[in-house]
Amino acid sequence: MPVINYNVSWMIYNSFLALLAVGFGYFIFEVENKILRIFFGLVWFLFLPNTIYIFTDLMHLIEQWGYTQGSVRLLLVLQYTIFELVGIVTFLLAFFPFENIVSRIRGFKKNKTVLYIIFNFIIAFGMVLGRVERINSWDIFTNPHIVLVSGLHVFTSINLIGLTVLFGLICNFIYFLFRDKLLVIKLRKHLH
Repeated sequence: MPVINYNVSWMIYNSFLALLAVGFGYFIFEVENKILRIFFGLVWFLFLPNTIYIFTDLMHLIEQWGYTQGSVRLLLVLQYTIFELVGIVTFLLAFFPFENIVSRIRGFKKNKTVLYIIFNFIIAFGMVLGRVERINSWDIFTNPHIVLVSGLHVFTSINLIGLTVLFGLICNFIYFLFRDKLLVIKLRKHLH
């Protein structure tokens, strides 16, 4: 049971970071002030990878599986299933501001799928910065030099470029697999 208790704190923390992306995305369109809109847009963009980043935490399940057994394993699977659902739902909800922005740009209505695919690879780059380089969303403000050095490291490492492509494919798979299902739920809720 200690592993279950250990997971709770960092899972809540990562879930909170993912929810921040959803919240900042919401405020982009709710505030009237353009400067605040730009601020919320920037912070939303920086926190957005925290949503789907939760997917990368599955590696902890693999590590923890080896030293658990029986009912603890069942609880572990349940814990990670709930955590991964939080990651998927926050990812899809936090993606809506980008969809909204794209829908307002003339000329991209036909090519919006391409933009979504590209944007998912940008998110994947953020995931690699977080998972491998251990960069946090706020480091762009508190330690921009380290962010720049880490970003260059990702671009100059064939392994990290490959990991970015893999994460990008996963982001796109999850986005296109679940997006319409979430939209249907959201529309039904909105209509009632």
